[in-house]
Formats: sequence, C-alpha cells, structure tokens
Amino acid sequence: MAEAASKPVGTREWYDFVGQLADTIPGIHIGGQDATHTLLEMCQIDETRPILDVGCGAGHTACLIAQKFGAQVHGIDISEVMISKAQERANRMGLTDRVKFRTADAYQLPFEDGCFDVVLIESVLTPLPGDKVQALREMMRVLRPGGLIGANESIVAPEVPPEILAAFARHPATYGHFTASTLRESFARAGLQEIQMVEAMNVEAPNPLKMMGLCGFLSFMIRTYPKIILTLLRDARFREAARIDDQITKGGKQYMGYALIVGRKPKSHA
Repeated sequence: MAEAASKPVGTREWYDFVGQLADTIPGIHIGGQDATHTLLEMCQIDETRPILDVGCGAGHTACLIAQKFGAQVHGIDISEVMISKAQERANRMGLTDRVKFRTADAYQLPFEDGCFDVVLIESVLTPLPGDKVQALREMMRVLRPGGLIGANESIVAPEVPPEILAAFARHPATYGHFTASTLRESFARAGLQEIQMVEAMNVEAPNPLKMMGLCGFLSFMIRTYPKIILTLLRDARFREAARIDDQITKGGKQYMGYALIVGRKPKSHA
C-alpha cells in the first residue's frame, strides 16, 4: 500500500514500541479512564455479559471489566508485546479465570458467530489499515443478535487544517480520520442500529505523569525510559515517528477530540 509505504515505521512496530509504556501508564487513549468508564456504562456491562475487547493493548480495560463487574472478557491485539503485558497484568491481578488474551487480527477474529454480548474498541478504528466498515462487520459477526459494539474513537473537526491531515497520513498509528458524522455513518453502514454518540472536542490528552504516580514514574525512569531513548538513538525511523506524533499532539489539539459511540446489532435480518 502506498499509504503504508509513506510511514516511517509500521503500525505493529509502533505498538510494540509504545507497548514498553504499558507497565506504568494505565491506558493513554484520548479521554483517558473517565472515557472508558462512561463507555462501559453506555454498553450496559454486567457480570452476565461475555465481552470481547478488540485492540486490548496491555489489558487495562479488560482487567478493569473483570475486576469491577466479574464478567468474562477476551482481549485480542496485533502486538505480541501488548498481549504479553496483558497476560502479565491478568496474572498479577489474579484474573486469569475471567480474562483471556491472544494475538489476532480484527479482520479475522478467531471466534465463532454470536459468541459475545458486547464488543469494545478503544482507539482502534483510526489506527486500523483497510476498510473500517468491513472490520465493524467482522466484529458484528461474533456478536449475538441484539448485542452492542461500543467504541471510543478519536475525531477531528471538519475544519481541521491540511497540514494536520498530512501529519495524520504520516503517523504510524493513523489510517484515515473520522469526523463525528463520518464515524456515525460507518457504524450505520456496517448495519448497526440504535446508535448513540457522545462527543468531546478540544480536550486535554491524558497526562502520563499524573497517571503513573510517584512509584510508577520511578519505575518508568529505571526500567523503561532507557529502552525508549536507546531505540530513538539507534533508529531514525522512530525519531521521525515521534516527531510526527508530537506535531499532531501540539498542532492539532484545538481540532481534535473523541466520540463514545454505541450501536446495536439487529435482532434479526428479516
């Protein structure tokens, strides 16, 4: 793909790189943990509902659900680094009887039809190469009739400047972008109904230092920071990717936000 060739590093490489932060930062998607809690409420999570977390990263949300609600959760991610850290997290928290993780592709989910009551996706659609609607339809396949897909997805204002869109095109974790209206349209085109959406624009990105706390910060400086610096020093591609990430964070803030969106799979196709 020409778009992929224009990126400094591949999507999986980038997530393996940022996966080094997973031990100290409890999820850095836009909106942070407050957005996650709101999304779980919108999806009506309880102990009776089997959950699939697509793009689960280091397992923060999956373990939160298992611990808070007692639900059975499966998490998948393309990054083996992320999955390894997710499994370590479940082990530490004593949740291995309720949470299972595996490496998998969102376009080919390794589950039978109708396995889950809820599919969650946090900051997954924008980084996902290919047809987003096709990915949503694959998620619908493993969802029971009447089940819910809930997403926390980054959105941009319609008037976002061309230079910010150009930076998106170069970012290793961005393939296209959504406005609030195009995100809703994608859910509708996939066949989801009763779509609900909450939007938040011009929001502060989560502050990693505040999220870590003192112990987390010290652990980060000792265990993780040297590895990140070494990668940046050794590999100019990652330095360029980090520069693009910083450009988007600083220059695009006033045009960026997130949407929490939930849609229901029809109970029948009649």
